[in-house]
Amino acid sequence: MSNWIKVKLGDIVELKRESYQPKPDEVLPYIGLEHIGQGTLRLISVGKSNEVTSTKSYFSKGDILFGKLRPYFRKVVRPKFNGVCSTDILVLTSKNPRKFNQTFLFYLMASQEMIDLATASSSGTKMPRADWKVLQNLEISIPEDVNEQERIGKILETIDDKIDINIRMNKTLEEMAMTLYKHWFVDFGPFQDGEFVESELGVIPNNWKIGQVKDLAKVLSGKRPKVKDIGEYPIFGGGGPMGVTNEYLYNEPIFITGRVGTIGKVFRVSKPCWPSDNSLVLIPLKAYYYSFLYAVLKNIDFSLITGGSTQPLITQTSLKSIKVIIPPEETIEQYNKQVLTYYSLIDKNDNINKQLSEIRDYLLPRLLSGEIDVSKAEKQVEEVL
Repeated sequence: MSNWIKVKLGDIVELKRESYQPKPDEVLPYIGLEHIGQGTLRLISVGKSNEVTSTKSYFSKGDILFGKLRPYFRKVVRPKFNGVCSTDILVLTSKNPRKFNQTFLFYLMASQEMIDLATASSSGTKMPRADWKVLQNLEISIPEDVNEQERIGKILETIDDKIDINIRMNKTLEEMAMTLYKHWFVDFGPFQDGEFVESELGVIPNNWKIGQVKDLAKVLSGKRPKVKDIGEYPIFGGGGPMGVTNEYLYNEPIFITGRVGTIGKVFRVSKPCWPSDNSLVLIPLKAYYYSFLYAVLKNIDFSLITGGSTQPLITQTSLKSIKVIIPPEETIEQYNKQVLTYYSLIDKNDNINKQLSEIRDYLLPRLLSGEIDVSKAEKQVEEVL
């Protein structure tokens, strides 16, 4: 094991302060706190610079983006592209990459210990923000040998790379399911030899009908959780997971979409969870409606039913009343069987990713403290992957 030395965070990590003023005719990738997953060390999505107005900060590929607003949410990412970000995000980089490995520093900033220290340094009660003036003076221990730092970073990065592979695989699997949906229920490929009739949604096969979302699902509103940030059950808002709580509201396959604020995203959830009061919940009326309903919801233009003067709003009534093409029961059931393999693989990959994240977060503090020998950790990760 190499020697470990004590250093101040500000002596190894540099805060970048290059400002950017958004321009209507210039489009750069934009990252706000809403685009960063809570505790996942991953981006949920990426925005556009011409969709925001206030001053932002430049970041470069490989920089560490550390969410300073409510730092206990552990919103830390390392983008693989250049862009701009919210000023509620610290843009950090190694002061000397030859001495302080950037990947090692990323996991250092993402460690729970650092998150706890950042939270303790926060000022403000309703909107606590981590203070870099305090953080830069924190004394921490790191391996003196940059090669040892690199090995530690590589171990953790290898786990995250595997998670990314599974995420990309899931995206492909879902695209395959959606392609089949379009072939069957938009282009009517397998039914071209049959008779077609006019309907209010266009030409459809003769024995199909026009119905509403409420014919496929029960639509309910989410609720405000009693407890936040304690527990194991994810809280879902319109933009996705937004925290945890100690009890669940649903323990069955459901869909969650935004009711107010973030509108248009649809989340397929099959594990115990708590949909928040800014979301709507859809429960399929029949089990074999599940995959078909998901595809229907993913193809809805939610802007057509969005109201609200100050911020976007969707009501239960407006969602229930959306008109949709409904094929015969046996056709829906057949489609569900066809895509079941895709979604089973997606769920399997999600479970694997959860386990990999837990392994990464178990190893992270122990590698950063020298508690676990790096060579042993390398072998353990190699066996797992």
